[in-house]
Amino acid sequence: RANWPPWIAPGTMGAKLLQARAASLLKEHAMTINRFRSPNMPWEGSACRSPAAGLSGACYALPALVAPGVLEPALWLTTAFLSCMADYVHISHDSAFHGLDRCWATLMLLRCSLLFGARLDPSFFLLALVPLGCFVKGRDAKLLPDPSGWVFWHTLWHCSGGLVVTLGVWMLYRAPAEAAASGLHIG
Repeated sequence: RANWPPWIAPGTMGAKLLQARAASLLKEHAMTINRFRSPNMPWEGSACRSPAAGLSGACYALPALVAPGVLEPALWLTTAFLSCMADYVHISHDSAFHGLDRCWATLMLLRCSLLFGARLDPSFFLLALVPLGCFVKGRDAKLLPDPSGWVFWHTLWHCSGGLVVTLGVWMLYRAPAEAAASGLHIG
């Protein structure tokens, strides 16, 4: 496989800091799953509703446009539906959609990590740092609390995440088929 960038190579301070931050985020994420029905928003009522942050979850439907078959598109349409329901329709009150969205998103993240990790070049994961960074910044904005910061970062989380997984799904399923059909060799 490819070499690690020097700033996160195993055993370096960068790798240890990255590992500590990941452990902290996993612990925080486990706490949000424990509060299954809660929107986990520090603001009340309509103060937390944003069309940009909530409806941008529809970006997770983009992979359905390049995914083959019926099951793969259905997974992405479900992801987009749950995101919009949790982050826009039910953002201001308790709802099962919040827990369903968090659990489904976690499963899809793990699924993509396994699929992409097994079949795509490891450098593809550098792209995943963009949406993951937006996710972290959005969480930080909620803790401050900074509503406009949360809207900005959460919207970017949805948009960049939707684009990255669309590219990954295309590379996984469509790029090899299109290359083979045109006589090109990929990989």
